[in-house]
Amino acid sequence: MVCICIVSLFIIYLQLHAMGYDKREPGGYCEISTNKIFAEPINTWSNLGFIIIGFIIAWQMMWGTFNDNVNNLTTSDFLSIFYSSLVICLGPCSMTMHATYTHLGMELDVLSEYLICGYLVAYSTQRLFCMNKIYFVGVFLLIVVICELVSRCDIYLPVIGGPANLLVAIFLIIFLIAELFIVFYRKSDIKKRWGILGILAFILAFLIWNFSNTGGPLCFPNSWFQGHALWHVLCAIALYFLFRYHISENSSARSSLLTNSF
Repeated sequence: MVCICIVSLFIIYLQLHAMGYDKREPGGYCEISTNKIFAEPINTWSNLGFIIIGFIIAWQMMWGTFNDNVNNLTTSDFLSIFYSSLVICLGPCSMTMHATYTHLGMELDVLSEYLICGYLVAYSTQRLFCMNKIYFVGVFLLIVVICELVSRCDIYLPVIGGPANLLVAIFLIIFLIAELFIVFYRKSDIKKRWGILGILAFILAFLIWNFSNTGGPLCFPNSWFQGHALWHVLCAIALYFLFRYHISENSSARSSLLTNSF
């Protein structure tokens, strides 16, 4: 239902875009197209990867694929549905930005990134400090609010870029530090290989993103190959790897779980 609503809004917004509302000049994601509907068709449709991955996660959770593991995701319907919904949400939000290049499209794109960062940090620190649902929701909302406020600042850093990219980088580092403490300090029974694969996928995605911006060595404006599209696909895969990492955790310490909290 959530996905249907988001995709419906995306289609309606495309119609408004075609009618000429809220126009904005294309940015620095390399692709140049004569398509009259989508400003960047390849960069737009590559976001289907997030929707596909989100549905795979939801399908696996619905069928109890990982129910042998005892962790917050397997014992809380809210968390499993919430994460898969956020991954799905990344797709239409980024599609709107690359298809229309409007102010609203840009806002939706960065908001979906903030939501994912908020979830990852809230989930990792909740497990690290053995906190309850109020902590999880509070940290999640706090991070989203901080990101929205700081993103209004005029900040630009070489390689990283504007405030949105900087915020995502900072919160991913916080997430990584928290997970390292969980693995090596708390000695969590978790399959570390999935986490390593997720981090490597993110690093590779970032390198491709950086080199494929307009004017970069991997920028081919009129080609079917778009590095930014590959960035979308790799990020979707990385989020699935992180899901497999988190779902592999097996803990008998019930006090550290959110069992029946949602």
